[in-house]
Order: sequence, then C-alpha cells, then structure tokens
Amino acid sequence: MKDENLLKYLYKIGKTRKMQKNNILFYEGELAKNFFILLQGRIRVYKHAKGEKEITLHYFKPFDFIAEMPAFKRLNYPASAICEEESQILEINFIEFENLCNNNNEFNLILISSLLNKIKILEKKILQNSLDLKTKLLKYILENEKKLDTIPQKQIAIDLNVRVQSLSRMLKELKLVKLIDTKKGKIEIINKKALLDEVW
Repeated sequence: MKDENLLKYLYKIGKTRKMQKNNILFYEGELAKNFFILLQGRIRVYKHAKGEKEITLHYFKPFDFIAEMPAFKRLNYPASAICEEESQILEINFIEFENLCNNNNEFNLILISSLLNKIKILEKKILQNSLDLKTKLLKYILENEKKLDTIPQKQIAIDLNVRVQSLSRMLKELKLVKLIDTKKGKIEIINKKALLDEVW
C-alpha cells in the first residue's frame, strides 16, 4: 500500500483542523486521547522550566506524527505544542487508529517507525544538553549552514535553550577568533575548516 493510500485511510478516521500562528495544539499534563499528523506548517514542542523559561524539545515538519507515544501509552502529554506559523493538522483518536492497526499490519509499521524516530530525537536532545555552549553553538552553525541567513539570533537561543545574552557573548568570542561574522543579526561562516576542527 502506498503512502498516499495510507494517508487516505487516516483522513477517514481523523479530522482536519486549521490553526493560526501561536495557537496551542495541546498543553503539557492534558490526557493524550489523540495524536496528530502535521499536514502543513510548523509545530514546536516545548516544556516549561524554572522561572517560566521554555525549553524547546523539537520542531515538527509536514507529515510528521505528533504525540503518538503518549496516546499509545494512555499517558498525559509530556510537553506542550504550539504553532510556529499557520498550520493544518490531522487529529486522530488513538483508539480508532488502534483498530486500523489490528486490521492492517502496515499501520503497525508506520507507528513503530515513528516511535523509533522519537527515540532518535530524544537521544539527540540528551547529547545536545550534555555539551557546553560553545560546542552546541558550533554544531548548530554547521548543521544549519545553508539557512543561517534566515535564522535570527533569538531563534537560535530558543533552539539551543540558552539565554540570548549568553548566546551573544559566545558569538562575540567566535567573531574575535575569526570563525564567524554577523551581518544584520545573522551569522556568516568565515572559516568552516576551523569550525569543523573545533567540533571534531
């Protein structure tokens, strides 16, 4: 069965919702009766830390599954989800999806694949949190090299879960040693080889 046919089945048991930027998809602590497939837009999943600081866990892109793990385990949502831009989602009741899985093994494979991907995301987040700010920033710069000219420093601070002031200080250090430069608030790589040497 092709992916588009699988999606057609999911459309039959789900309902589409259009959401505006900054709309909340779900809050941390709510019972996870449903999970979601992002059809269009961008969703950010985050948790609140001490002092109302938001810790960004992940960004979801179109056709990603969202919150299938807590729905599968009948748990509360472990984090909150917010629309970063105008989005469209497919909301699916997990019990109905479970019935589909019982009748079609291909849906089981989709679920397993999505759950494995969530484990990879968690592993990446754990690794990121174990790194010092300089290494986190250098890896981020290299991983996002092609779109650095579109990412404001405030967004980088959110993605790395650091204060804007701390990020600004580190950027100044990197500029002093001629690894990067900044133009109109955006980062520009000056010496990629030296950046790679610093990380690896």
